[in-house]
Amino acid sequence: MVCAWCCVKCKPRYKRHVDSIFPVDPKDGLVKGEMQKLTYYALTNPRKLDRIGTYLAEYLKYYVDHRRYDFAKIAMKAMEQLLQACRSASINLFVESFLRMVQKLLESPEASLQVLGSTSFVHFANIQEDTPSYHRRYDFFVSKFSSMCWSNGRSDTIRAVRQAGLRGLQGVILKTVSDDLQVNIWEEVHIQKIMRALLFNIHEGFTNSVQSPSQARSMSPWEGENSDVTSDIDPDQLARHVLQDLVSRASYGQIKSLMLPLLHFIDNQKLWVPNTFATHCMSLIMHSIQMSSAYIAIAQLLAHLEEHKDASAKLRCSIVEVVSAAVSIASTESIGPTILELFGSLLKYLKMSVETCNTEKVEVKVIEEEEEFQDTIVQSVGQFSHGLQTYQKIEICTFILQNMPSTTDTENDVQFESMLLKCVMKITTSINTNNDKSIGLPTLFPLSLIVPLQRLSLSDSPKTRTMTQQIFHSILDRHNNHEKVVPTVTLGELPEENIFVGPQKKQDVLFFKRNGPEVYFHLYESILKEDNDLDNYTCAFRTAVLWCLEVPVDEVLIELIHMAFGLQDEACSSPRSNVSILHSLVAAFLVFASRYSRNEAMDQHITNIIRKRQSEKPHLLPQVAFSTIDKDSELENTAEDSLSSVMFDATVVAECLNQQGMNVDRLSDPYHYKKSSENSIDGAAIPRTPESVKSLRLSVLDAKPSDVQISLQEEITFDTLKQALQHRQQMALTTNNSSKERLLSQESYEDSVARTAEKMSHISALKQQIFSSFRSGDVSPTESLHSLIDLENLTNLSIDLPDMYVY
Repeated sequence: MVCAWCCVKCKPRYKRHVDSIFPVDPKDGLVKGEMQKLTYYALTNPRKLDRIGTYLAEYLKYYVDHRRYDFAKIAMKAMEQLLQACRSASINLFVESFLRMVQKLLESPEASLQVLGSTSFVHFANIQEDTPSYHRRYDFFVSKFSSMCWSNGRSDTIRAVRQAGLRGLQGVILKTVSDDLQVNIWEEVHIQKIMRALLFNIHEGFTNSVQSPSQARSMSPWEGENSDVTSDIDPDQLARHVLQDLVSRASYGQIKSLMLPLLHFIDNQKLWVPNTFATHCMSLIMHSIQMSSAYIAIAQLLAHLEEHKDASAKLRCSIVEVVSAAVSIASTESIGPTILELFGSLLKYLKMSVETCNTEKVEVKVIEEEEEFQDTIVQSVGQFSHGLQTYQKIEICTFILQNMPSTTDTENDVQFESMLLKCVMKITTSINTNNDKSIGLPTLFPLSLIVPLQRLSLSDSPKTRTMTQQIFHSILDRHNNHEKVVPTVTLGELPEENIFVGPQKKQDVLFFKRNGPEVYFHLYESILKEDNDLDNYTCAFRTAVLWCLEVPVDEVLIELIHMAFGLQDEACSSPRSNVSILHSLVAAFLVFASRYSRNEAMDQHITNIIRKRQSEKPHLLPQVAFSTIDKDSELENTAEDSLSSVMFDATVVAECLNQQGMNVDRLSDPYHYKKSSENSIDGAAIPRTPESVKSLRLSVLDAKPSDVQISLQEEITFDTLKQALQHRQQMALTTNNSSKERLLSQESYEDSVARTAEKMSHISALKQQIFSSFRSGDVSPTESLHSLIDLENLTNLSIDLPDMYVY
């Protein structure tokens, strides 16, 4: 006994304090009084902390190896209390002992010890250390916690172990993601393990209880501060919290590291079709990601679509739907600088799908799937542009139109053009949904947009022309009038409450003065197409009227009336299959113009002609013409009788408008498009887009028919101008030499000597005059030369000595 007592007295004091905290019966728990003494000793002797930790770790190892788990839990509890109480420079060495104890618990096959180790690690993760650690490693904990998330042991422990693993991953993320000295969890070897573990648990509970992303976002994410908060949460819900926490901490360059494991997991588990799980995961990510980096996740999805470009249309369609769902969550700030690249990728896949549909021996089922894929892309384009500003939408429409096929000779080109127009229509339908009426026409119709739209309005395809006019409606109609404007003729007052006339804006008026005649001329040419259907005429009528409503000035109304009389002259002068429809459109245009201008005299004239047509020629009114199918009989009935009595008189209309104070000079001229002098040189139109300015063409208009002209297809460069000047000089020199030869051959020798002597005497007199002026000093040599030399004859030097002449 004396010897044993002496051995106890020989133990170091910190060991005696550690020994005293363990009770005789483990059910009694930690001896609180002795634990307080141990804590006080550790605080007053911080240099002993590492030894206390090492000694407690030995206790824990002994109890775990001998399966005395109750005492092991007491040792771990004492270690946690010391860790939370001590804040000294020696804490790092103490933490190493603590982590060894946690690792020992996690390595145990006992589920309760694994849960205890995870809980202890979470408590440690919430402690902010004052001093950095340069040698600590968490690789083991990443691997162990990830493997615990895949636990498939006894049914009564699976839930607890998976929850412990998820909490442990949350602790690792909290401890390492903001500390550059610790293990980089964004490395592929670590992030792969973490993401697979999280996605596995989300997928396990997804089929049983799927929670909407908005609800998951509204819940308070568990931050690991209190394990009781998540004790009743299912592993799949806890995994969602951990995933959102991980994504929210990801920086700009780490989004790709997150997305790759997600995409590979969905590929391996074949979860794209159906895509409910993929959409759910992307929703979680997009709700948690930093908005300035959200477009990187979308770009990663599109890159994954590129990897599956040869897969089935159904799989590609599912990926595009996920892209659309992700885009709908992203805000305007998340679009980023690669917006055109994203749209370019979608258009590329759209073109590939169209080509697949038109390949030989393709199955009907494949065509149906490809068409569904194309519709999904169109919906995604519209969804992606929904959150953009108006000017950004216009830029995207311009970008799409630039991808239009140059020709429509093949079926692929025709279908691709149609799909691109559908994309533009999907974008333009949302331009005026924000009720922003202050946007001017120069912003809505830049030259890079209106020029290709005008070209498409004259396409050979009636469907293309209809869609083009509908695009004009979506962009132009800022007051929701296009559905109220129909080509009909009604006698009576115009209901003011149905049609809203926009305010007059200076920028809109200037825009129409520059582009209005060209706009109406393209409408005129489009209406004259003989293969038009009723939709073409209706859309063209709406476009012409909407210009009057959006730019309420006299010039627009005069342009509309001028175009209407141009259509009437064209219908009367040449036989056409659509004569009745042209006359009915003229009637609809003039009825609108008379009511719009509030001109009673003009309205009286229009009303008289309408009543005559109702009694004599009803097929020249829209109500009948637009419902008639047999156009050949219409043409016959129209041609056999004179129509002069039911035609509108341009002179009468001009007088009525002139009395109202409008400038009607244009109405006396036949309708044709005259390019503005602002946009032409010598009658040749100047291309007004940045791309076409580079390819400006000229020709030498004053050259003789036999002369070689500069081709209209040749670009103007310095070399081109120099060659043109040299050519003209060479021709002048040749002409001068030939005239000299004719003169020498015709005159005699005496006449040649006399002419030469006369020149020599003139040169001698000139020399004497120059030298005398130099001697007198009245003028400078330069002034003397300028006064005596005939500058008009200097051009002869360029002919006689072209290589030495300075231009």
